[in-house]
Amino acid sequence: MKKWIKKSFHRQLLVCFGVVALLPLLLFGVFLIQTMETKINSDYEKKVTEQAEQIDAGILELFQEFEMVVENINANTRIVEQIGEDDTWSKSKIYLQFYREVADYREYAQFDLYDKNGKCIYTTAQGSAKTDLPVYWGILKAVEDSKETLVLRRADTNDSKILLYAAGKLMGKDGIPEGYIVISMRAENFEKVLHDKGNAKVEVAIMDPFWRTIYDNGNLQEEQIREELMVGHKLLGVYRAGELLVQPLGDSGLYTALSCPSVFSTEVLNSMYSVLIVMLTISVILCVLVASRLGRNMTRPIERMNTAMRTLQEGDLTVRIVSDREDELGQMSRNFNIMANELEQSVQDKVEKQKELNASHIAMMQAQLNPHFLYNTLDTMKWVAKANHIPEIATMAAGLAKILRTSISKRQFIYLKEELELVNCYVDIQKIRFNDKFSYTVDLQEGLEECVIPKLIIQPIVENSVLHGLKESEEGNILVRITGQEDVLCIEVTDDGCGAPEERIDAINHRRQEQLVGHIGVSNVDTIIRLTYGEEYGIHMESLTSHAENPMDGQRTEEEGEVHGTKVTLRLPVRYGEA
Repeated sequence: MKKWIKKSFHRQLLVCFGVVALLPLLLFGVFLIQTMETKINSDYEKKVTEQAEQIDAGILELFQEFEMVVENINANTRIVEQIGEDDTWSKSKIYLQFYREVADYREYAQFDLYDKNGKCIYTTAQGSAKTDLPVYWGILKAVEDSKETLVLRRADTNDSKILLYAAGKLMGKDGIPEGYIVISMRAENFEKVLHDKGNAKVEVAIMDPFWRTIYDNGNLQEEQIREELMVGHKLLGVYRAGELLVQPLGDSGLYTALSCPSVFSTEVLNSMYSVLIVMLTISVILCVLVASRLGRNMTRPIERMNTAMRTLQEGDLTVRIVSDREDELGQMSRNFNIMANELEQSVQDKVEKQKELNASHIAMMQAQLNPHFLYNTLDTMKWVAKANHIPEIATMAAGLAKILRTSISKRQFIYLKEELELVNCYVDIQKIRFNDKFSYTVDLQEGLEECVIPKLIIQPIVENSVLHGLKESEEGNILVRITGQEDVLCIEVTDDGCGAPEERIDAINHRRQEQLVGHIGVSNVDTIIRLTYGEEYGIHMESLTSHAENPMDGQRTEEEGEVHGTKVTLRLPVRYGEA
């Protein structure tokens, strides 16, 4: 697929348009939907939390008022002390006072007074129906065992329409219970509380400490929530869209559960994603149309240019591109025509110059001295010198012939031992010339004789030592030490002559060719090594002073800081093979 796209600029343009247009739209669309969902759910969570706080505050306020009613009735000694009176007149007075105490809360609950035996004496319920309660179990038993002013308890399922009991003790003078006040709440009482707090339409449930439902005005599936809470799932105070918000109802021991319907339902999300898909489809169609038209407008001149370049590559320099475009592609066509004109003219000029150069080379070759003729002449001189018993001339002629034969051969690389033989030939010639005023020594590490090196790279260095280092010395020493360390061949040429100027040493070490006029031998060797093996190899030159040991005899020089010779180090890789 990737190769198929790369083979066509038109397809690449289409893919680029698709990526640039569709990817941001897709990412932005998904991000927008997710952001809206998060924002709206967050706002709705805040609203549900506020509703839960309002409902809890309203119910807790009502429970506090119930507790105040119990306290007020306990403070009314006439009611407490005469709760068991059978006199009709007394009962009427007690009921009147009892009614006044609870008159403000009759819309929210039913209030009943029981004596200490559980017999209902007074009630605010309509009609004369009275229900006695046992004192050995149920709400009266819970009140008896509690030290709280008000005790809350879920009503049994067999209690007619009563959902919640709130009860307190009526204490006599000696701290002995004289009776009980029982407050009963039905569904309509809870609805009244929610209505007064402005939450009549909210689906809410109230559960006891055992997660049993006390009141439920909707389909909250509180049984499922109760099961999750019983097994230890963390649901208290945690808002989860599409489920319930469950939180404690103050210190009452009860819990409220509010419905948290998901604002972004599956249908809404599917609709939004469907709109996004439609937008992506329209964008794909537009991208295809624009890319096709733009691609054709761009690829046609490119194809013409590509054809012209192939024709030019095949050697037809007369090819030209006809274009009336004013944009960049038109400029490229005109530049191509200019390049073709210049190339055609350049080729014609080179052909003419090459003809002239060939004629010059022919004339030069005719006038040159044949190197083979020079070699044969030197060989003849050697045999004539031997015949006339002049060994020095024979030695010089033989050595020079060997050096010349190597220099004109087509071999670019020779063995190290062959290079050392050439150096010996050169040294023999120079010893005859300088009447043996210097000694020459080679220290070769065993095993390096067969190393392959470029030809004639040691001889120029030795020549530099003879002609420049020892030119003012009555006698001198030249040492060639060859070692191999970590696949690096080190060739050190050391003399104990007058040394080289610091400017020349610095120019050689920093490869400044313009400062080495007249001393190109060392520079040429450095260039050959670097071009052959790389910039990390080459030549390094340094002066030998009294601070360093004399490499010739291992002794210190007499005068501190005086220059006594030069050392040139050649570094090149250790290579074996055929030369």
